[in-house]
Amino acid sequence: MKLRYIISAALIGILCSCSPAPQPQPQESEKPQEKPDEKPDDKPDDGAGDNTGDDNTQNDPEVDVITWDATNVSTTSALLSGSYEHVTTELRDHGFYWGTSEESMTGQIGLNSSTAKAADFEATLTGLEPGTTYYFKAYVTVWDPESQSFIDIEGAVSSFTTKSGGDTPPLPPGPEPEGGLQYLGCYEMPAISLQDKNAASDSGTEMVGSSKWYNYLTTDSGQMVVTHTYKDGGKVIRNWTALVDKTKKASLWNAFVMHRDVYPDHDVGRYGSWREDPGIPSEWQSCFSSSGFSRGHQVASNYRQASTEANSQTFYYTNQALQYQNSFNDGVWNNLENAVVANAPSGRDTLYVVVGLLYEDGKTISGVPCPSHFYKCLMKCSFSSSGEMTGAKGCAYIYTNEPHSGMSYSQGITTIDAMEQRSGFDFYANVPAQFQDAAESSSSPIW
Repeated sequence: MKLRYIISAALIGILCSCSPAPQPQPQESEKPQEKPDEKPDDKPDDGAGDNTGDDNTQNDPEVDVITWDATNVSTTSALLSGSYEHVTTELRDHGFYWGTSEESMTGQIGLNSSTAKAADFEATLTGLEPGTTYYFKAYVTVWDPESQSFIDIEGAVSSFTTKSGGDTPPLPPGPEPEGGLQYLGCYEMPAISLQDKNAASDSGTEMVGSSKWYNYLTTDSGQMVVTHTYKDGGKVIRNWTALVDKTKKASLWNAFVMHRDVYPDHDVGRYGSWREDPGIPSEWQSCFSSSGFSRGHQVASNYRQASTEANSQTFYYTNQALQYQNSFNDGVWNNLENAVVANAPSGRDTLYVVVGLLYEDGKTISGVPCPSHFYKCLMKCSFSSSGEMTGAKGCAYIYTNEPHSGMSYSQGITTIDAMEQRSGFDFYANVPAQFQDAAESSSSPIW
């Protein structure tokens, strides 16, 4: 069921982090072995020719090594290609040297030995920094009869520049609105009916850091939307956006993005303690807990490990609700949270998430409404290099707010359509219909 109230100009969602990425690791085989000073006794004699009189150095015309242009360049990876020919002695290793300086290519991808006298070869670099120029060159390590040792013969140096962080993940097309509305246009954002479609209703400074929060009054006087942002490397990054209900004193849904490049894991841990959300009136919030129940996160603390500023915002009262602890918060729900982290994409894939609450049984604890269900909607979208969406897969998970001993999180799978029907919200309102409809009707896991 689709409830289309899409705001007219809400577009562009988050900017990509430029925080230092972990040291890139090759996806190929193990590192090359140490090159010996002396040639082993069992060197094969292939009879293809005799280079004894040749000067078998890096400029030896008898061995050709070519460095080809990099391809499939994304924000964090690139495919390197090279070739060699006219090898007539033992080839101990071949691969690529690479780095961020032409004078210091200290990274290495070794593809090990080969019996081929001519070959094309390639390897993928991952974990690269967005918007950064890298240099690389192909090499082969061959036996030099004159020096009686293995030497490197290298191709010319080539370079490539990874796509800038702002390209990942792609954002909905259209002009960028002003006044904070840009944060309501992400693909995962549910349809929202606002009182003011031209600007946020209010804004202020976050509790940690100098970035801003924004709130937006809806046409329902008992519901308000809030967006939280943080700064990383001089860029403002949207953290999460929630629809807060005054009566329930909780967020009915919380929408956010999972992407390894934008939200890297710097292992900052749990920063700070539970506190009021500065973007929502105090009387709309509660951080009540009761025996057997915990304050269950919607945006999990381990989803936001990029910085202490980002993590601190996961401890706002508007990002939690009464959740049964044993065999739910610490069981099936925790397992689903960990699966989302483990499968967060990078490059041109993006995971869009909506976590929500249902109140179907009217239960209260000490006057505080207690959710009957917790659910999580997932949609993984793929994009072309130009930012055009090329595909989407989706599913949802729902659980009653009670113990689920021995239950696998996969047993709670359902469709996004089913969650729209039960919640009354139109999720992923900005995803093109040709991708949205199929993704929302699927109950197959997306990983």
